[in-house]
Amino acid sequence: MQNKIRSTIVLSCFSFVAVAQTNVDSLLKLANTGNVSAQMAVGDIYYSGNGAQQRFEDALKWYEKAAKAGNADAACNLGYMYENAQGVKRDNFEAIKWYRISAGTGNARCQCNLGNMYEQGRGTNQDYTEALKWYKKSAEGKYEFGYLNVGRIYEAGLGVPKNDAEALNWFKKGAEAKNIMSIGKLGWIYEHGLAVDPDTVTAVEYYKKAAEANDAIGQNNLGRMYFFGFGGLKKDPVEAVKWFTKSGESGNVLAQYLMGQILENGVGDVKQNFHDAAHWYEHAAEQGHVNANYRLGVLFEFGKGATQNFKRAVEHYTIAAEKGNPNAAGSLGRILYEGRDGVTQDKIKGLEWLKKASDAGIKEFQDYISQKVK
Repeated sequence: MQNKIRSTIVLSCFSFVAVAQTNVDSLLKLANTGNVSAQMAVGDIYYSGNGAQQRFEDALKWYEKAAKAGNADAACNLGYMYENAQGVKRDNFEAIKWYRISAGTGNARCQCNLGNMYEQGRGTNQDYTEALKWYKKSAEGKYEFGYLNVGRIYEAGLGVPKNDAEALNWFKKGAEAKNIMSIGKLGWIYEHGLAVDPDTVTAVEYYKKAAEANDAIGQNNLGRMYFFGFGGLKKDPVEAVKWFTKSGESGNVLAQYLMGQILENGVGDVKQNFHDAAHWYEHAAEQGHVNANYRLGVLFEFGKGATQNFKRAVEHYTIAAEKGNPNAAGSLGRILYEGRDGVTQDKIKGLEWLKKASDAGIKEFQDYISQKVK
């Protein structure tokens, strides 16, 4: 649940009104006279593609004109584009410069973005105290992500003593501001009894609100509650898969791995499907999930869901083994020690990996060494 909040960009309301009332050419003429609102509107049009072809380079140009004329939203959007390499080479130093300018005017959104830069140490030294200061300023401006991020700082104890009660307080404020991630956080707090008595029924209520609002973490947690039958829910693997799928499609790596596990093994009315399991493991592995690499190695080694391919198996086992997965180390060692189609035998390296698995207490590979290694 320790998700990191990225900076955000918000387009001005003026741009959408302007596009409905006039055409881009008229706005461009007005912007070229130095009208700051028109410059911001043109930037929004090119950024969003609402009214003209999306062109980040042009959006950047007009935001910069408006920002230099003192428009705080334009300065914030300019910082966001430098931070995220939109229409320009990524430059965190330039990003934080514009964030500071905008945040200094009291722009709550940009105060939150600036806090994020300090939290992550981008464009500046990592400084949790400074991050919290700006998150709190953002929250004082009633910005929904400001509440959320203050809560996260206390939840994780970043630069301050871990304080579940304080985190709960800020997440409640975020939920009142309709911040979906704060609502999901409340579910986690009630499920695990952090500063409150454990209450899985209430946790499910919060997870449902977050999940139905398309929050990937909320969807994953709701899927988990259905899978295990927690919070007064009937155990329902099919319903769990529905929510894990939604979460995984939104990029949640835990949901992607769980989908792989469920489909590899088959659970209840969810039939075993090695091909689809490999699909989800691939997505999780792309995001660095070590166990997903290990499971892909197994599927390729034994030809489950794909043509048997020892070379691909070795590739995935190696990634997982180098990141500390002892089962992957043993499986890699066994293939190298014996040699396989497409994999050159290498008893020395194979034994090295087998010993790592054995030293980690994996009995299968302890037995292998005692029986096979001469």
